[in-house]
Amino acid sequence: MSIKSNAASVVFENVSKVYGGTGGETVRAIDGISLRVEPGELVTLLGPSGCGKTTTLRLIAGLERATEGRILIGERDVTGLPATERDVSMVFQSYALFPAVARAVVLEPQVLLFDEPLSNLDARLRRRVREDIREIQIKLGLTVIYVTHDQEEALAVSDRIIVMNNAGIAQIGTPRELYDAPSDAFVADFIGEANLIGCEVTRVVDGRAEVRIGPVSRGFEARGLGPGPARIAVRPSRISLAEAGAEGAIPGVLVKATYVGSRMEYLVATDLGELFVTSEDVGDIFAAGAEVGLVLAEAGPVLIPAEDTGSG
Repeated sequence: MSIKSNAASVVFENVSKVYGGTGGETVRAIDGISLRVEPGELVTLLGPSGCGKTTTLRLIAGLERATEGRILIGERDVTGLPATERDVSMVFQSYALFPAVARAVVLEPQVLLFDEPLSNLDARLRRRVREDIREIQIKLGLTVIYVTHDQEEALAVSDRIIVMNNAGIAQIGTPRELYDAPSDAFVADFIGEANLIGCEVTRVVDGRAEVRIGPVSRGFEARGLGPGPARIAVRPSRISLAEAGAEGAIPGVLVKATYVGSRMEYLVATDLGELFVTSEDVGDIFAAGAEVGLVLAEAGPVLIPAEDTGSG
């Protein structure tokens, strides 16, 4: 990708936004955020409603003023500048999306902002338009910051994703990094579905943890955790159903088997809780009520803390 000559970086240095409430109380919409978006990069701000992602976008645009910290666009401090002096264009939700995008691009801004641009579109059209937006961004080498609450949309268009929660940053990474190696339960469950399974780290040697998961022992990357309670985050597609009593399998009883066309979805009751499993094998179907074994894939399951500490 060739980066557009005027494409700019965006930097937040310990930025906070505080609103005054009725009765004298205050609300921290953004709490001490630091981040850097590189020139020509498409970065998505992803998170649930009220997490601070739209406020962050509005701070970049100059539609809100930071209470604390500095904002730099192209290494220029724009913290106190109005929106008209920031060389930023913003695209909002609209059914007529492409004329809105065309008007924004023709201005040749240093940074192009998207605020939930596909919310008004149906699922099929959303998929097509997000591909068009990504193609335009790559072809023109634009710096783009994109806000959405749709995990699939974020995974599809982003160079990197900033997952936000409770007015702060939960984790920053590429789509694959966030999907395969979430830092905690919030990120694991927000970036796609995840089973969160209680476990016990029995020992750690040279960065590898020996982990007890019910009757099964497995080795995992310790990821900074020491002996004691922890959890395993594992995607439904990275658990396989096996016959009851299979070696290295967690025993369970199949509660529900659902055919959804391209895959089977299974709900399995175990001593560790109910686990959700998917399989692309729609021919060899396990029946509800059957005793089964659950086998965790070699790649995919990751250790996370037993409890989330919050992100801000």
